[in-house]
Amino acid sequence: MANILVLEPWYRGSHRTWLDGWREASRHQFNIVEGPDSGWRQSLATAPTHFAEVIAQNSTTTDALVASSPIDLATVAGLLGPKISRPPILLYMHESQIGYPPGPKGGRSQKGIINDWTAISTADKVVVATHFHAGLLMERMPPFVEGLLPGAGSKLECVLSKIEILPVGITMSGLRSRSATGPLRLLWNHRWAYDKDPNEFVHAMSILAGEGQEFQVYALGEVERSGQRAQSRLVNQLRERIILCGHQDRGAYESALCQSDLVVSTARQDFFGVAVAEAIAAGARPVLPNRLAYPEIVPKSLRSTLLYETNLIEALRSVLTRSRDALHQYQSATMAHVAGFEWANLAPTYDALIDDLIECRQ
Repeated sequence: MANILVLEPWYRGSHRTWLDGWREASRHQFNIVEGPDSGWRQSLATAPTHFAEVIAQNSTTTDALVASSPIDLATVAGLLGPKISRPPILLYMHESQIGYPPGPKGGRSQKGIINDWTAISTADKVVVATHFHAGLLMERMPPFVEGLLPGAGSKLECVLSKIEILPVGITMSGLRSRSATGPLRLLWNHRWAYDKDPNEFVHAMSILAGEGQEFQVYALGEVERSGQRAQSRLVNQLRERIILCGHQDRGAYESALCQSDLVVSTARQDFFGVAVAEAIAAGARPVLPNRLAYPEIVPKSLRSTLLYETNLIEALRSVLTRSRDALHQYQSATMAHVAGFEWANLAPTYDALIDDLIECRQ
């Protein structure tokens, strides 16, 4: 058993679910250090000092560090005094700033991209959840870095060539598909934020409702500022079709997943897709764009059937008129595929990465 000190700048939402799931299924011991409750941008600036202090206090009893992105890992390491023996570091990159679409006002966070670069360079091992994320880093990060510092791009390519791919785990114990009657139930369980493109989702719902398609909606997820108008428009236009709306506690959330027939996405950014994987595990049929990490969370043989190339309206038109039995004909295959992400299956591999990290340092 190893003693792991986890640096988690954002111990909330999917980050918390990921970390708690690993800890509960792991044979290692976890000590979680949280960042300040002030938003991830401020955490990037203020968390390193706190993290460095905790590392120093626990240096003699810590076997390995796990750092969760986004994090200014280089500053954390730089703040450690010369007498502090730094444990080996595994960096788990939930996301990369270079992979986000431009914000509502345009542009990307150059500082955030630089933090990712220096964090990758500081860690002893870098892990991402999907081949999509690994490929995106290799494609975009070295040219960006080379433009800032000639010669640095090739060095980063060398580091990225050794990146590990390990999916985010999910907990399936509370997810059991339930039989239903009445209109098909359609699930949106993403953040209401610009990078999830809720405007396209609301547009599709409005058009399909206007055409007389029969369906009801679970419109779940935390509402951020950039998604407030879209959610308000959905509520105003489709109020009678909405079963449940907004952020829910875990019990209500899982219950909605288990009663959903379809889970949809219009995302412009998703490095894994925990929400979608959970919905599939609960029996929902995925209706997802053929981009980002989504091809990796459905069976390869069904990608052309379950992933759409055009838009959500066209994709849903082809399935909303089907009977429940016909719509769910692939349910066993999709549920079996995401069962591979169950923590009981993944935790031993996560733990083995820690073992290797420690062994290489000795």
